[in-house]
Amino acid sequence: MKNLTIVLLLGLFFSVNAQTKYFETDIQGIRSDIREVSKEIFAENMVLTPDEAKIFWPLYDEYMAEVKILGDKEVALTEEYMLNYMLMEEATAGNLLEDILNLERDKQSLKSEYVRKMKKVLPAKVVGRFYQIERRLSLLIDAEKVSRMPMLKKD
Repeated sequence: MKNLTIVLLLGLFFSVNAQTKYFETDIQGIRSDIREVSKEIFAENMVLTPDEAKIFWPLYDEYMAEVKILGDKEVALTEEYMLNYMLMEEATAGNLLEDILNLERDKQSLKSEYVRKMKKVLPAKVVGRFYQIERRLSLLIDAEKVSRMPMLKKD
């Protein structure tokens, strides 16, 4: 049920027309909903002892704050892509591609950083479970995002 909620929320996220003046407000609300549902999914699936929970949740909140910053960058890139979609110039396409690759690298670096942080203070199985849940959610979200983004026009 939670996965369906995320998929539906993401569908709304990317069906919003980037050219409207309400783009940023709509996206921020939907992103907030996704973060809440994600935290519920983690809470239901992490199976933490009380001591582990005291350590895990502050690290999780820190991580999600960093994810939000990267998400802000992704929204800006999506908005730029949609605004330029109809008349995409070669230079703009090249710049967007580089920015997207850099963003993907930053997302992976962030995950690695937090896995290392968590492994220092939590059992490896707990950290592994965090990574599995994070990866599954990320894959679901990414699959929905790419299904909603139009492919570049050939010209």
